[in-house]
Amino acid sequence: MIDLSKLAAETSVVPGRSCGTCTMCCKLFDIPDVPTTAGNWCRHCAPGKGCRIYDARPETCRKFFCGWMVSPGLGPEWKPDRCKVIMQLLATESTLWVNAYVDEKYPTAWQRPDIYQRLKQIAAANPAVDKTVKVVVAVHVGRRRIVMLPDREVDAGIVAADEELTVTARSGRIDVQKVKRA
Repeated sequence: MIDLSKLAAETSVVPGRSCGTCTMCCKLFDIPDVPTTAGNWCRHCAPGKGCRIYDARPETCRKFFCGWMVSPGLGPEWKPDRCKVIMQLLATESTLWVNAYVDEKYPTAWQRPDIYQRLKQIAAANPAVDKTVKVVVAVHVGRRRIVMLPDREVDAGIVAADEELTVTARSGRIDVQKVKRA
């Protein structure tokens, strides 16, 4: 079982790691403070070089660290500018979402054998318990979502801005559904 409080306490940057020339987060995420929408380069980004306003960048950017930056278990092959995938953890009350955001220019990057096998290991190591799934691996390719489960992948298709995915366990089977946000 994953201890979410321990995980949160361990989210400091791995010694020796830095963004350097990686700018994938400047493309794959909405940055309302700029404003920039996911899939488009931030206007302050010099792709492959860095942020042109790094010292004055928005607070949202200052606080963001990708999974590679804070996870010592992810080797150099997981640096986003190399693998075209940004890993990010999101903890809710009962679930840890392991999100893999994929550059739409490389939509199958998450299927590269070393990346895929690691994502599958994470999904398989945490079975459903008591109607909840403790760890969910979700692949994001633009608005398309694929949930990796221990026994299969579920392509949820396009998830609209007013929708979210729910993952529940029933009778030993894990179900994935899109629901409207409240």
